[in-house]
Amino acid sequence: MELNEARTEINNIDKKIVKLLEKRFNIVNEIGRYKIKQNLPVYDEIRERQVADNCISFLENKEYSKCIDDIYFQIMRSCKDIQNNLKEEE
Repeated sequence: MELNEARTEINNIDKKIVKLLEKRFNIVNEIGRYKIKQNLPVYDEIRERQVADNCISFLENKEYSKCIDDIYFQIMRSCKDIQNNLKEEE
């Protein structure tokens, strides 16, 4: 594969990732509103570990486990920020 071809493929993948993250963040907003109504905490350590472990289980190449773990904890940090911002708006 040529460099430009590989970069085009990466750009296409990134577009899909961003669209899926946007969809995830929209759902996070819904969950955040539910948590506010139910007076539930934003942070759930057990759930975060379950999410990361679940995502790692999808890998075919387990050498990427640490990368997926790091990425998902960053995604979840951003999701907590979204939910905390909702609480501040209340």
